[in-house]
Amino acid sequence: MNGLQLKPYNQELKVPYRWSKGTQYVRRGFLVRAEIDGHVGWGEAALPPHVNFDGWAFASHCHALLAGLDATDEHFLDELALREVAPRVRCGISSAVLAARAAAAGQSLAAYLSDGVAPAARVPVNDLIGDADPQVCVERARHALSIGQDTVKVKCTDERELDIVRIRELRKAFPDLRIRLDPNESWHLDWALDQIKAMEAFNIDYIEEPFPRGTDLSVYAEMSKKTSIPLALDDSIRSPFHARRAIEMKAAAVLILKPPRLGGPDTTAEVIRMARESGTRCVVTASLETSIGLHLALHCAALLQQPIEPCGMGTARFFANDVAEPPPIVDGYMNVPQTPGLGVDLQSWWDKN
Repeated sequence: MNGLQLKPYNQELKVPYRWSKGTQYVRRGFLVRAEIDGHVGWGEAALPPHVNFDGWAFASHCHALLAGLDATDEHFLDELALREVAPRVRCGISSAVLAARAAAAGQSLAAYLSDGVAPAARVPVNDLIGDADPQVCVERARHALSIGQDTVKVKCTDERELDIVRIRELRKAFPDLRIRLDPNESWHLDWALDQIKAMEAFNIDYIEEPFPRGTDLSVYAEMSKKTSIPLALDDSIRSPFHARRAIEMKAAAVLILKPPRLGGPDTTAEVIRMARESGTRCVVTASLETSIGLHLALHCAALLQQPIEPCGMGTARFFANDVAEPPPIVDGYMNVPQTPGLGVDLQSWWDKN
């Protein structure tokens, strides 16, 4: 496994991550270091936040899976595909290798992945609100507005009345705020349409993956005809194939792209090009990753159709300590690093752990 190293991390959260799948207080995964011709790239692999797993065992398993591969080989990613590596693992590995290749080429990762369209220099960022208390939600939105953000995504659950109160209070406090809802597959089909209809009064930008896991795309296509609120697909977009099928079926107005779920920055770039050609809205979000995952999401978001919609990368505030400095939010935007590679240095953390 020449050129690749893996190290697990176990990061405590200072702000509990509350969503429909529970409340998390720690984030686990492993980080990847790839070195090609003296140039270093970084990546991150982590299972979904609610999955309880041993990061050390996870890293050890993946290390064994990669035995015999040479990251410096130009056909490395093709060889990796033959081993049918899980998307989140592939994301960590491919991110590090592609970032190292970009650094060797003297380009930022976004520029390296670009298909000739100049990447954006900065990306607008929405805030993420998961608090149950409606007034805490209002204060969280107030803070977001104070730092230049004009969009919030609110985590919803199956507590129907509470969610309506939360959104009503947000809309009453901020008439011009762009509000997105993310039920994370928690709205049962027996009553989901009623809940969507109830939310129509609050001028919602879109509702992200509201229906239970496994709901057929045809149901999304049919439901989209029954509401004025655009529906978005998140977990259903697991590969370029799934994205293409969703676009062809008109199953959603918006695609939510997570590089870890799609398998890496190269596959994410492929879906972005597909969406651009079809005129489909796209938003890139992180999955509660460390600074490494946030930088990766930022480079991918820079490839989106411009003007770029606010993306979901404002999650650094959840971490008590990060493995490296996260990209700051300045006037509601994150600046895309222009230095070669990923644009973040993990070496200090790496040497200590």
